[in-house]
Amino acid sequence: MDNAEAMAGAPEPVLVTEAPVREGQATVEEPVTPGDVSLRGFDGQMVLLTWVAFAVAAVVLTKVLWKPLLAFLETREAEIKASLEDAEKARVAAAHADAKAAETIAQAERKARASADAQAQAARAHVAELENAAREAIAERRKVAEATLAAEREATLRSLSEQAGGEIANALERLLPGMLTEAQRQAYQDQIAAQVQLR
Repeated sequence: MDNAEAMAGAPEPVLVTEAPVREGQATVEEPVTPGDVSLRGFDGQMVLLTWVAFAVAAVVLTKVLWKPLLAFLETREAEIKASLEDAEKARVAAAHADAKAAETIAQAERKARASADAQAQAARAHVAELENAAREAIAERRKVAEATLAAEREATLRSLSEQAGGEIANALERLLPGMLTEAQRQAYQDQIAAQVQLR
């Protein structure tokens, strides 16, 4: 008979445990099958294997999960820092751009005011020149008009004086017929015309 048949025909081993004993009861031993776990049957090899399995799992998880997770977190942190730095740079650039735009607007306003003032001053100067030219033209026309009026007045006075002298000479001729010669008559007429003035 070989070992397999011997083991097959052998009875199963039975573990004996002590049941809790109450007061007034006798101690009874109960059979325990090999599948039951007992603190008396717990050995150090199981503890060692558990710790080895934990260590292996820790090493595997560290290499497979923890290091990539740390790398991902570091990469993400670096990206966030870079984004914050870029945002700060953008904010500073925007502030500089706003300041530059404000300065440009202020310069444009100053130039516009200066240009408007210059144009207004030029317009005032032009108006003053036009006024002076108008005054000069009016004064010149007034002089011409006064000269024309004076010449016309002089001519009118001369004509009236001559007419008056002629009328007086004719009246004297009628009053004194044949007593005045032509030369005397002309001289008397010129004398009267020189003395007669109309105001």
